[in-house]
Amino acid sequence: MSTQFAYTAVPLDRSTGALVRGVRAADDERVLRDTLRAQGLIPVSVRPVRFLDAVRSGGGQRRVRGSDRLWFFETLAFMVGSQVPIETAMQEMADVAPRERLRRVCLDVRERLRSGSSLSASIAEIGSASGPGRGLAGEHHIAILRSGERSGRLDHASTLVARSLIDAQRIRSIVVGRLIYPVILIAATVIVLWVLATFVVPTFADTLTTLGGELPWQTTLTLWISGVLLWLVPVLFLAGLLFAAARDTLIPERRKVVWSARLLRVPVAGELLWHNQAGVVCDVLASMLEGGGDVLEALTQSLDVVRSRELRRRLQGARSRGREGSDLGKALRGEGGEGVLPPMTAAVVGVGVRSGELVGALRRAAELCVERQSRTTQRLLTLMEPAIVLVLAASVGWVVYSLVVGMLAMTDVVSG
Repeated sequence: MSTQFAYTAVPLDRSTGALVRGVRAADDERVLRDTLRAQGLIPVSVRPVRFLDAVRSGGGQRRVRGSDRLWFFETLAFMVGSQVPIETAMQEMADVAPRERLRRVCLDVRERLRSGSSLSASIAEIGSASGPGRGLAGEHHIAILRSGERSGRLDHASTLVARSLIDAQRIRSIVVGRLIYPVILIAATVIVLWVLATFVVPTFADTLTTLGGELPWQTTLTLWISGVLLWLVPVLFLAGLLFAAARDTLIPERRKVVWSARLLRVPVAGELLWHNQAGVVCDVLASMLEGGGDVLEALTQSLDVVRSRELRRRLQGARSRGREGSDLGKALRGEGGEGVLPPMTAAVVGVGVRSGELVGALRRAAELCVERQSRTTQRLLTLMEPAIVLVLAASVGWVVYSLVVGMLAMTDVVSG
């Protein structure tokens, strides 16, 4: 199916001195770029015209997954380390790509390189075209690549990005793996209770009422709860979806900042969030410094990856203290419990500053954050799993009890 694309191109014959703009139909963006180049035009930008075309072009095979990102940067580091020119590396990577979407991504990067963009700019453009968080790399990864381009160590920068992706996947797999079992238990509890309360108990109660018996209070209570669940569960589900979609417009920014600060003080959940974000900050700082960036640039890039508004505010304060001359350990430790990093993690970074092994200390601090997340998650699940089982057992037991009481009432009606 052809897609309408709007394009801007530069003529190879610069005598005209003007950009060429137009709209053409093509099977995909790469085909249009090849066609324009064959006609003596260097494409600068190509984008779908219609909304549905943009959705189709940005989805499906163009969406880059975590495993795709890791393959791209690991292969790129090997190619660049082998002294292969970037354009040639992109073509060879496209030829050996394990998936079609990866082949398209490599060809897209190659086309942008041919139009004059740097590697970091080309990867950033693919990220913006695919949507936030759906491109090849995040903002801090782009910054690492820029540092590698400036310092001439692009292979090292690519290796750092690949290492960062591996660490992020490891952290995510630990947390997700620990949460799968309780999530399944919660879902099973809700589904079983909803089915029993909305289908089994009402059918049984109708039979008893038809026989002329009086419902026991236990069965009446279960019926009332089933009536509430019948509309409450779908309403809560839809309300949750609407709130998630419109929360940015419904909640003012000032309120979000207050809630973010309160969330960090919540037992267990706040500790999990703090160590998660602190681990990300340490990883970004270590990668930026190892890639040739300075401390202030690394702190600035860290602001783009921190999701907690309260920690982002603290990180801005740490950057200000760094500009005033404080070392990184003191800047991140803060004062009065306002540090970016938890106390133990900040102490590790402080030791690294004094010993001159800052990058290694930041790596150890990131590992410490992962370990604390793992221990906290395990402690939380140790309490959560038996609690969920008890709630499930008690709920099902109550429904069965109300059914037994109803059956006894039915027996009395039939025998009487």
